[in-house]
Amino acid sequence: MPDDQEHRYEMGISLRVLDHLGLNLYSNTPAVISEAIANAWDADATQVEVTLDPKENSITVADNGHGMDLHDVNNRYLLVGYRRRDEQGHETPNGRKPMGRKGIGKLSLFSIAHKIFVFTTKAECDPEAFLMDANEIRETVQRQEDEAKDSNDPRLPRYNPTAVEFAEDVLLSDVGTTVKITDLKRHLTQASVEGLRKRIARRFGLLADDFKIFVNGDLVGFSDRDYFHKARFIFQYGDYDYASHCPNLDREEETNKPLAFLRASRFDAEGKVDDNGPYRIEGWIAIARHSNDLDDRTGDKDDNLNKITILMRGKVAQEDILQEYRLGGMITKFIFGEIHADFLDDGEDDIATTSRQRLAEDEPRYLALRTFIENELRYIWTETNKLKDKREFETAISSNPHVAQWYKALPSTLRKSARGVFRGIDVANMDEEHRHKFYATAVLAFEHLKASDGLDALESIGDENLEAFLHWLADMDAIEAAHYLQIVRERLAIIDEFEKRVNGNDYERLLEEYIFDHLWILDPAWERATEYANLEQRIQNSLARVPIRNKTEVRPDIRYRRISGMHVIIELKRPSVKVRKTEIEDQVNDYIAAVKNDIDKDPEQRRYPIEAICLLERDPVGWQDPEVRKRDQDSLRGYGIRVMTYTELINRARSAYQKFIKERTPVEEIGATVEAIRSYRPS
Repeated sequence: MPDDQEHRYEMGISLRVLDHLGLNLYSNTPAVISEAIANAWDADATQVEVTLDPKENSITVADNGHGMDLHDVNNRYLLVGYRRRDEQGHETPNGRKPMGRKGIGKLSLFSIAHKIFVFTTKAECDPEAFLMDANEIRETVQRQEDEAKDSNDPRLPRYNPTAVEFAEDVLLSDVGTTVKITDLKRHLTQASVEGLRKRIARRFGLLADDFKIFVNGDLVGFSDRDYFHKARFIFQYGDYDYASHCPNLDREEETNKPLAFLRASRFDAEGKVDDNGPYRIEGWIAIARHSNDLDDRTGDKDDNLNKITILMRGKVAQEDILQEYRLGGMITKFIFGEIHADFLDDGEDDIATTSRQRLAEDEPRYLALRTFIENELRYIWTETNKLKDKREFETAISSNPHVAQWYKALPSTLRKSARGVFRGIDVANMDEEHRHKFYATAVLAFEHLKASDGLDALESIGDENLEAFLHWLADMDAIEAAHYLQIVRERLAIIDEFEKRVNGNDYERLLEEYIFDHLWILDPAWERATEYANLEQRIQNSLARVPIRNKTEVRPDIRYRRISGMHVIIELKRPSVKVRKTEIEDQVNDYIAAVKNDIDKDPEQRRYPIEAICLLERDPVGWQDPEVRKRDQDSLRGYGIRVMTYTELINRARSAYQKFIKERTPVEEIGATVEAIRSYRPS
């Protein structure tokens, strides 16, 4: 390598590599700074200082690692694609497991800036200092590539970084490296300075005594992650006690211990828990108290907490694995977490994609991890609902003696359902007056549901439709209005006419003409909202483009409707179709995915759950067996899918409305209790 200053430093690079692995590798500043910090870790640094200077519009990352000599700069740092672990082994001189693998992290700096200064000193070696300029790299490489085409020269274009005067005052110690990122593409603001500490804390799991990170002079710690206080329940993996950082966890009533649960952390190649399995994780998955606690309020996706981040060797490897799951009715917007899966980085093959922001989805180790986390999410959500139900009901009866008295007077067979009617009230952040008013309307709602044989509906009330449920409680006075009884009688007459048509084999045309715009036939609680016409038309067009998996089937009639607090998909199968549960699951999940893809673009709409109903002339194949029916129904329910036959539809609708008329609880009988609950205030 020539030792003259003009050609002292040299990098081989193509425009394709510069664009793909440099200019377009990352889309946010924290990810880029994380690459520079990872280099410091690999250099056995014990301290890293990140300095953001809005006036100079620069970011400086300085470490006290081993530093580099001229050979290291040219043959390692400036060598794009340098395979660190092959050349230097799988441990650093001080015994750390290195984060770097492919030698492309330094190019990521060009994602956010045009100029990069590097100052470095290694023990007993001359200091080195040079400038890399993205515009000069592009011009030089473009010229050489053009010349190579004319001469058929196969050699990789070479770029010579500019040697600059070494500035000793930029180093942290006698040895180490300082990278100064200047001419930033986006101007720094005070908000970006304040936010970077939090984002760096979230992107690194290695906040330890032997590796300290400072941002503008302040030490980055666990508290800077600014999300542990949002956890209501936490499920932990491995030996570290993350619950110690969570001040607002619910606690056991008897022992006052925080509700933190240790889960198995080792699993096999199929993702099943196995104490002797080859794969082991550490980390945590938590449940927020309110779904909007995890909202992306800044518009920066890096601030969105509603995700489960995967880390390898302490650094973010995949921003979010939670979005990979189609969990149907299982609501994920309360979930956030961080999983350390170092085993993904232990093999010879690099599991990270070239973009460095995702993992290879077809890699067996990743598939095992994905399955394990999915199983954990299903378990966690089941347990969380049990915990919420118990604690919210206990709050209700302990804070209002009239609620306790009403509950005690109920038959034991109805008490479980009664507990469900209070679900969500105590997590809605209401003041004392409004909370007791909602207790009163909740009791009134329960009495109406009891009268209309609608108690099963309480089992489906969860955080996913909490807002709709609370709105419904608030509107109970309207349900009390006298004209409702007349509405019910009119609907019964319609149902009677409906049954006559079904018996006359005219049901298909009648369903097509009537049911899609009169959803109360499917569910008495569903009233059509009229203000969503544009949304309905747009999503209807998306559903029309979903391919039919069963090529022998005539395309079913599929409709989307937006009701208060919910998105509804209705699939009407042709009478001649014989269908299996798996076929329903696959096809309807395609429809659900199409709707989700559309509403995910709208923060307002994506808050509401999706429910799908498949209407058939006869039961799916195999449902004559009660065990098969129950198993299939439970499986479909997990995706938010219900199956109904035409006959079942009519019988359910008639039963709900007839029993309301026949058995409704007189308002006079429950009125005193409701008013006592409503007006109660603790002394």
